[in-house]
Amino acid sequence: MLRSGKSLLLAPFFLLVASAAPFTISVNFTGGLTLTQQAVFTTAANTWMSLLPSYQTGINISALTINAAGAAIDGVGGVLGSAGPDTVTSQGGFVLATTGSMDFDSADLANMEANGILLPVILHEMAHVMGFGTLWTNNGVYINNSGQYTGPAALSTYQTEFSQPSATFVPVELGGGSGTANGHWNEVDGGGALTGIVSPLGDMRYELMTGWISSQYFISQTTVASFVDIGYVAASTEVPEPAPMALLSIGLLAIGALRRRVR
Repeated sequence: MLRSGKSLLLAPFFLLVASAAPFTISVNFTGGLTLTQQAVFTTAANTWMSLLPSYQTGINISALTINAAGAAIDGVGGVLGSAGPDTVTSQGGFVLATTGSMDFDSADLANMEANGILLPVILHEMAHVMGFGTLWTNNGVYINNSGQYTGPAALSTYQTEFSQPSATFVPVELGGGSGTANGHWNEVDGGGALTGIVSPLGDMRYELMTGWISSQYFISQTTVASFVDIGYVAASTEVPEPAPMALLSIGLLAIGALRRRVR
């Protein structure tokens, strides 16, 4: 869940493991979204596929299918919607999403589009469908309520990228209540101050996958590496910045409880 309260920058990232089956996001628009809103979903999907072009060896998923919809919920503000994986598969030693949903209040979609923040919000929530925060415990990289993400790829990257050479974990948010805690990188509760943990692209406060939104965003190498920890392969070259907006083999398992409410 992303709380409102970041122009989007993408960090360079380098190949960590050998590529295998391509990672493909297929967005199925099921109603309530305008053509311009659908285009933002497509841009977000293309961004993540560029950053994470394939799965690791031993994983064969034809596509991650995301059902995206807009519907009247409670008007502007309040609950924006929900997003997360719906079914998963266990392959290659990982648990990965195969289907997911992203449902938003149509009134808030229009408001976010008008305010120019729809792209980072969709990028953020799509990452949850892909497993960020929602499949960490399933993949053994996070113990719930510990506040300590220990996946080796992200931890190693965090130590370098954010100048934290002695860190033994990446700090995870424990504040903000259900939907924010245990599923985002840590920042000052409410997003009201700088953290002092800084990468070349900015303070962790402005990283895309923290729990609060502010005036600018960047996707850190640490975030990309966290997907390597749960079965993806990172791109070997820098990814172009998207157009800015102001702004298992063991069968399928139902995991609707992992959907995150967006407020």
